[in-house]
Amino acid sequence: MFDVWIDEAWRWPWAWMVVASSFVLIDKKKFPRNLLEIITDSKKVTQKNREKIFFELIKLSSLGIVSFWVWVVDNYLIDEINIKQANKEAMRRSLVEIERKIWLKNIKKILIDWNDNYFFEWFVKPEFIIKWDQKIFEISCASIIAKVFRDKLIDTYALLYPEVWFEKHKWYGTKAHKDYLENSKKITWIHRISYKPIKNLI
Repeated sequence: MFDVWIDEAWRWPWAWMVVASSFVLIDKKKFPRNLLEIITDSKKVTQKNREKIFFELIKLSSLGIVSFWVWVVDNYLIDEINIKQANKEAMRRSLVEIERKIWLKNIKKILIDWNDNYFFEWFVKPEFIIKWDQKIFEISCASIIAKVFRDKLIDTYALLYPEVWFEKHKWYGTKAHKDYLENSKKITWIHRISYKPIKNLI
């Protein structure tokens, strides 16, 4: 029986998708001790170490030591159903894919960082607690996977919109982002138009 740990990235930014990652530790005895020592809350890990951990987790997944899945929900669905429900859908789909890999009957618990009180049909009722990514390395892994995946997407889309400096502000509401959005013509197709700062320009 396995616990599934879920975390998300990109709930608060003004543009594009929300990313959710479901993570399962399958064989703790084989998990590298040196990797365990550097895994903590993704916000406290340097970008270099986050990427190192991310690619090591991919290797461990291929060896059957861990399993994980990432799912994204784009800004169009966020604008249609709101960010909370879009975040839930990203988590649900990542959970469905994990279930296909380890089978539903093998899921003992679903544990989610934050307290949104989601319910996923067919699955056991999730447990919620705030800031688990600072306390438990499995949720740290889920957090790191989501954030590195997100950062790779940012780097790609920054090439399409070099004048927006996406790679620097990560699409959050920074001064640079606000300065760029001086009028409605600056809104891109990946901005979340349901968010107040963007809506006010339309």
